[in-house]
Formats: sequence, structure tokens, C-alpha cells
Amino acid sequence: MRWVADLVLGVRLAVGGSRTSWARLALTATGVGLGVTVLLLAASIGPAREAKSERVRAAAVTSAEDRAATLKVRRVTVPWQGRVINGVELAATAPDAPAPPGVGRVPGPGELVVSPELFELMRTDDTVRARFPESVIGVIADAGLPRPKSLLFYAGLPPAHVESADGATGFGSDLPGTTLLPAYRLLMVAAISALLVPLGIFVVVATRLGATGRARRLAAIRLVGASRRQLRWIAGGETLTGAVLGLFVGVALFFAARPLARFIEVEGVGFFPTDLLPDPLLGALIALGVPVVAVVSALLALRAEEPGPLGLVPAVEVPARRAWWRFALVGAGAVVLVVISAVGGFWEVMTDSRLAVGMGLGIALVLAGTGAVLPWLVGKVAHHVQPDGVAPMLALRALRFDAGTARVLSGVVVVLTGSLTLQVLLGVAAQITAAPPVDDPDRWVLDLSGHTPVRSLEEAISLVGGVERVDEVRRYHPREVPGTSLVSADCAELTERLRVEDCAPGSAYLVGGRGPAPGTALTVEGRRWVVPQHRRVEVDDVRWGLYVAGGADPVLAAVPPAELVVHGAPDESFGDRLLAATGRVDRAVTLRAPFEAGQVELFTSLRGGVIGGSVLLTLLAVVGLVAAAVDQVLERARPTAVLAANGVPHRVLAVSALWQSAVPTALGTGLAVPVGVGTAWLVVPTSSFRVEWTEIAAPVASAAVVVLAMSVCTLPALRSAIHPTALRTE
Repeated sequence: MRWVADLVLGVRLAVGGSRTSWARLALTATGVGLGVTVLLLAASIGPAREAKSERVRAAAVTSAEDRAATLKVRRVTVPWQGRVINGVELAATAPDAPAPPGVGRVPGPGELVVSPELFELMRTDDTVRARFPESVIGVIADAGLPRPKSLLFYAGLPPAHVESADGATGFGSDLPGTTLLPAYRLLMVAAISALLVPLGIFVVVATRLGATGRARRLAAIRLVGASRRQLRWIAGGETLTGAVLGLFVGVALFFAARPLARFIEVEGVGFFPTDLLPDPLLGALIALGVPVVAVVSALLALRAEEPGPLGLVPAVEVPARRAWWRFALVGAGAVVLVVISAVGGFWEVMTDSRLAVGMGLGIALVLAGTGAVLPWLVGKVAHHVQPDGVAPMLALRALRFDAGTARVLSGVVVVLTGSLTLQVLLGVAAQITAAPPVDDPDRWVLDLSGHTPVRSLEEAISLVGGVERVDEVRRYHPREVPGTSLVSADCAELTERLRVEDCAPGSAYLVGGRGPAPGTALTVEGRRWVVPQHRRVEVDDVRWGLYVAGGADPVLAAVPPAELVVHGAPDESFGDRLLAATGRVDRAVTLRAPFEAGQVELFTSLRGGVIGGSVLLTLLAVVGLVAAAVDQVLERARPTAVLAANGVPHRVLAVSALWQSAVPTALGTGLAVPVGVGTAWLVVPTSSFRVEWTEIAAPVASAAVVVLAMSVCTLPALRSAIHPTALRTE
């Protein structure tokens, strides 16, 4: 059990040294702790989504089907400034009617129960309050909310809509939660790869802080007779101490920051603090994996820097890095992307789970290879470039011995590459699932429910300032011709919609290739109707069907309007006023939006997750870079003091520190932009490939900020190192 004693000696060296040793231990524990905090947060996403899904299923309305209904329900959505306020209107039909989760009782007519976020909006925004004229009798508890900032309400069902409402027996659904489309799985795998790869790099670098001082201590132990095998166990024990302490720091930071989850929501993604609990298996993997990674990285470091028996660390350069496996990762990922694109194509990938996961793994290989190429590239530049100035020469000379900065920056490069790839993928995926936008900015299309009081609704709309004209559009689907719709509207509406000039009452137009022949007898609302003579028109952005100009056909005039087209001011405030007016008549009336609400929420959720993770990991990288830079300055205090004592200006040394950060950052940015854009080009169709260069400028600017922040934070340590007292030895 000699190895146990050596391991304990390493622990004692880590905790029983001078203030410098304690500072290095604290720096290592802080770095590892930040990484562990992010890992625990990532391990909590799965359980948090499951807890959220459980609350959603518990609040789902249970259809009556063959059982006796105890509730009458009507689901409604209220758009507001790009967000959707979801609600259910209820009416109890039995004394034992159950209340929704988080609500004390079923609200009656004129009563309203709202979520805390909606209550705050109603209190501070008059436009929101205007859409809910009922009296607020309560606030929904956490058990009835999907997330803390949910916009949700339960209202009493107006008596006029009780008969047309659906029957229900209560709340709670046994159906499985909704699964993401393969398109979103592809994007999520790529996002996870872009976020977790640099995190692992950061943890490895954090455990290597203070490596030079550790090597000097091991050299002294080697001088008194310790074997190489003993040195490895001692180094492992010393590194293990910082890693284990970092584990405790990370767990403490995670639970200390968890209550803040209630107040933080990024692009529609939010959880309650109780939801954020790591998966037990992943938590155990983190607890075991972080110390193992720390010890293995320390042992691998001893292969590059073997302490000699003379008490000195040999001043050898970083060993030559093999390049084949680095480029092999990028090549393998590119081959996977090309093969899947050739076999299935992008549109098949969007609908096939296996192809989507394979495409995501290909992107992950490219990202991992990009991060591995940067240290090799920095080493090549440092060895072969011979600058003229003193400051860049000192910087490149230092980069020959320093692999920590390049390793941390490789994490930043992975984040930058992944974010550029995801920007293009999100844009193309949005083109796939987006619904066609409204025709003109001054056309506002209102979709009506089956029992909306149209006359009362039109009277309310007429009182809104800025309304120019209201057109009724009737739609009917005859059973005799499945898949075909009959659309009736006045000539003014058909002229704008179909772009025709010969419209008159009774005129008919066929859009698309399918439709009933003239003279065909159909049954419309229980009455016989004969298809009139019509002509075919080609309009790309209009649904297929037979369009008939109203005013001369009493059968079609008896069909209830399915939508109202309001011509008014082309500004967002007009839409808000319009919805406020229609909400007082029938809250089920919705304003047609350019995109489906659920798809918008999915895209914004994923985009918010990527942006939030990228920002967090960029900040984490800044911490790692600063820690590594300060550690290098402290380790090279004596050579730096010698340079200052021999007349090298202090300004040159400061500029050298800036060059030491700027060179790898410039190389990383120059590597990330073409690889990120090229990866997206391999995935998406050529016709849909679009690059927003303004979005590329933002990550490049953030890389420049990283360099400046790193250089500014190292100035105090550099000022201390160039002081003549740093030449003192004992």
C-alpha cells in the first residue's frame, strides 16, 4: 500500500504549503468548481424538462368521450406583442367538478384566475388589462404552471358559449409528452456538442494551473530519492486535492445559484428551482469523472516535463504535436455530413430521427477536431514565425512553452464554430416550418370560432380607430369533394387576394389543380348548391380551392364567416387595439400571425439556449484564460524580473502579454469562421444557404473583448513580477 502513502503525501503538499500554494489551490478549485456548476446544470436539464412535462400533463383537459362531463371547456389563445397568452374558459356542469391544478375552485362567469406573470402584466400594462375585463379572484400556484414566467389564465365560460364548448371530466393526461421533431433533435445535438466540448477542455486546463510550481516540488522530492512511480502518485494526489475541492465548490455554487432560476428566463426557456436537480446517473458520472480527468491530465503532463534529480525543471519546449488525428476528426465529421446529405438530403434529415442524430454526430466530430487543431496551429506559428519587434518575439517565445492558453482558446473556438453553424441551421429550419405571412402590412386577418357573434364583433371592430374596411370570408368543405374548400368573399377581397381584375358578384375562380367541375351538385349547410362556371388562376401564396364572389348566392351567404379581413393602420399598436376590442366579444378570436406560435416558441427556446450557453461558456473561458495567464506570469516572475532589470521597458512587457493573447485568438477566429460556415454549407441545401455577416461580426468582436479582458487582468500580476524583489532567491 505504498501508493496510498504517496497519494497522501501529494494531498499534504497541496494543503500544507505556503500562501502561494494555497492561492494556486484556490485558483484550481475555483476553475474546476465553475466547470462542475455548468456540468450539473446540464445534467439537470433532462429532469427539469420531465418535471415541466408532468405539470403540463397534469393541467391537460381530460376529454369526456363516453363518460359524463362535469365541465364545459374552451381553449383560447391571446396574442400579445409576439407572445402567446394561453387560457381555458371553464363552466362547471356538476357539483363535484374538479378545479385545475394550482387553482382553488372553478371560476364562474366574469371571474378570472391568472398566473403571477400575467397578473403583473395586467397591473402594469393597460393593453393587457383591456383584454381581460373579468374580475381577478386568484393567482395560479406553482403546481399549475409550466414555468415561472408562464402567461396562463382560467376564466369563467360565458353563458353564450356553453352549448358549443367541449365536454370534459377533469384534468390530467396519461399521454406521453410531445417529442421534438428530428429537425430540432439535429439542432440540439449540434448545440450540445458546441457547448460541452469546450467545457471539458476548461476543466482539464483548470486542473493544470500551477503546473510549473508543482514540477519544482516534485523535482525536490526526486532529489531525495523518490522514484518516477512515486512521483506520479504524489502528483496525482496533489491534483486530486484541487479537483475534489473544486467538486465541493461546484456543488455549493450550483445549489446557491439554483433559487435564481425563478427569475431567469431566456427566450421562453425557464424552470422552477425545484426542477433543477441533476440526474443521479449523470451526477455520479460528474463526481467520478472530474477527479479522474484531473489525475490523468496531471500524469500526462509529467510525460512532457520530467523533473530531474538536480532540483530543476528542464527548460524543454512543448513536445511536437501530432497533427494527423486532429485533422482526421474534422475529415471524419465532414465525410459523415457529406454521406448523409448525399444519401438522404436535408429534407429527409428533417423528418428522420436516425439521419438527424447521425448529422448531429458529424457536426460534433467537426467541432471537436476544430478545437484540437488550434493548439497545433499555435505551436506551428510560434516555432516558424520570426517577428522583428521585441514584444511579439517575446510573446511567440512564450507560446512555445505554453499550451494552456491555446487549450482554453480552443474551447472558445468550438463555441464560435458551433454558433456560426447553428445560426445557418436555425435560419433554414425556420424556412421549412414557417407558415406564409400575411399579404400586406395593412391587412389583419382574424380567425373566428364556430359560434362567434359576427355582428357584435364587427360593431366592436368599427369602434377601433384606423379601421378602413372589414371583409367577411366564408369557408366550407363539401363532403362530396374531399380536400377541396369553397371560399366566398366580396369582390374587393378577391381582387386583392387572387390579383384578378374581372371580378363581379357570382364570379368563380379555381386555384390549384383540384376542384369540382362546373355543374356539379354539392350540399352546403344542408342546401343544394351547383358549382358555377369558373376559370383557373395561378397564385402561389393562396390556398387551393374554389373562390366565389359573394353578393348573388344566398346558399353561400348562409355559411357563417370563418375569418374577417380588417384593413387598417400597418402598425403593431393597431393589432393590439384590434385584439382588445375583439376580446371583449369573443376571446377565441385570434389574429393570424406570420408563424405558428408553437414553432416560434421552439425556435426561440433553442436559440435562447444556444445564446445563453455560449455567453456562459465564453465567460467561463475568460475566467480560464485569465487564470492561466496569471499563473504563467507568476511562474515566470524571475525571468520577467531579469528582463526588466536588464533594461527592457515595462511597456514592451505589457504589449508582449497582449500579443501572447492576441496571436492564438486571431488564429482561432480565422479557423472558426470558415469551418463553421463550411459545416453549415455541407448540411443545408445550396438554394437555402444564407449567411448573415452581421451575425458573424458579433462573435469576432467578442473574441477581441476576450483578448482585452485577459490582458487587462494580467497587468497587476505583471507589475508585481517586474519588481526587483522578484529576483530574490533563498
